[in-house]
Amino acid sequence: MIADLISDRLGGDSFPAQVLGREHRVWKAPEEDRDALSHLLTWDALNHLLATHRLNPPRLRLALDNSSVDVSAYCERRIYRRMPEWQAPVPHLLHKQLREGATLVLDAIDEMHPPIARMTCALERWLSTRIQVNAYASWTAKEGFGVHWDDHDVIVLQISGRKRWRIYGTTREAPLHYDVDFATDIPEAPIDEFVMEAGDILHVPRGCWHAAAASEGEPSLHLTCGLTTTTGVDFLAWLSGVLREHVHVRRDVPRFSTPVEQRKWAAELSQILSDHLARPDIVEEYRTYLDTTAQARPSFSLPTAVVGELDARTPIRLASHRARLEGGPDGTVVLAAQGRRWTLAGVIRPALEQLANGAVSDAVSLHGIVPDIPVAALRSTLERLLHDGVLTIAETPRSAKP
Repeated sequence: MIADLISDRLGGDSFPAQVLGREHRVWKAPEEDRDALSHLLTWDALNHLLATHRLNPPRLRLALDNSSVDVSAYCERRIYRRMPEWQAPVPHLLHKQLREGATLVLDAIDEMHPPIARMTCALERWLSTRIQVNAYASWTAKEGFGVHWDDHDVIVLQISGRKRWRIYGTTREAPLHYDVDFATDIPEAPIDEFVMEAGDILHVPRGCWHAAAASEGEPSLHLTCGLTTTTGVDFLAWLSGVLREHVHVRRDVPRFSTPVEQRKWAAELSQILSDHLARPDIVEEYRTYLDTTAQARPSFSLPTAVVGELDARTPIRLASHRARLEGGPDGTVVLAAQGRRWTLAGVIRPALEQLANGAVSDAVSLHGIVPDIPVAALRSTLERLLHDGVLTIAETPRSAKP
C-alpha cells in the first residue's frame, strides 16, 4: 500500500515519536522511484474532478501573492431549479489566471478521490488523527500564499513537477488556531531552501514559517496532508469530562464562601486532578478515547444494507479505520468504534483483528480464520454489524484515471 511506502520513507514509528511536530525534514525519493506517488492524482483525474463536481469557492480557489483571486475572475454564477445557485469555474478563465501566476487549491480532495481517500485512511490509522488532504497546482515562480505558517502539522507529497521551498523556522512555539497571542513578524531570512521533486516528501511542523513556488513554466502538483492537532487543551477538555464522576467536581464553585473555604475547595480539586494525571496509562487512555470515538468516513453499502442478506463473497471492511478491540466479560470481545461498543463472542476475535488492521475480506475468508463458528452464525453477525454501520461494503479499487 502507498501509505506503507510513505511510512517507510518517513522512518516508520520513529517519525511520530521523534520528528512529527518537532522539526522540518525532507525525504528525497530514489531516482528509480520518482513516480511512486504519481497514481494518487494524475492531471487527467484532476481535470475530471474539476469538470464533474460542484466545487464552490473557497473549496476550490485560486491564490496569488498571499491573497485569494476574486471569484468573478474565473467563475460564473449558475442557477438550477430546485438546487442552490453556485459559482462554476469557467475553463478558459481559470486557465488564464493560472498562466498569470495563480495557484489552484482544491481542499479536502480526500473526500472525492478514492486513491487519496484510501491513502488517507491508512495514514490516519498509523498517526491516530484526522487528516485532510488538499491539492495544489501551479505553473509559475509566483508564490500563491507568500511566507506563512499553519496551525497544524503538514506532510507534503510532491506528485509531479518540482516545487521550490523556503523554510524560515518558528517564532512562536506550538501556536493554536484560537490562541492568546499570534506570531506576526515574518523572519527575514530562510534557514533552509530546497527543491522538491516528484516522489519527495516533506514535513513542516505547525508554526513553522514557509513559502513555496513552482519552477518557472513547469507544472507542479503536490498534496498536503494536514494533521488535526491534539493538544494539552484538548486533553484537559476530555479530562474534565472524566472527572465528572467525582461529586466534588460536580459541586458548585464556592464563589460566596470565605477565602479559607475557597482555598480548601481548590486544594481538594487540585488533588483529584493530580491523582488522575499521575496514572501511568492516562495518555494512552486518551488516545484510545480518540480512536474509538473518531467518526468513520462516509461509506454506503447499497443495496446490501437495505435488502439485508450479505453474500458470502462480498468484500467487507470496518467503516472506522481506528476501531479498537478490548476484552469483555466472560471471554467476550468488545469492538469499540465511532463512539459505540459491540460485545461479541470471543471466538470471533481473530476475524475482527484482521478487519481492525485495515484488511478487506469476506465471510468465506473470515470463516477460514474462525472455523469454530458456523458459517450461518458468522454471516448473521457480519450482517448485524453491517446494519449497525460498523461494517461497510468495500469499494473495488479503481484506476486513478477517470
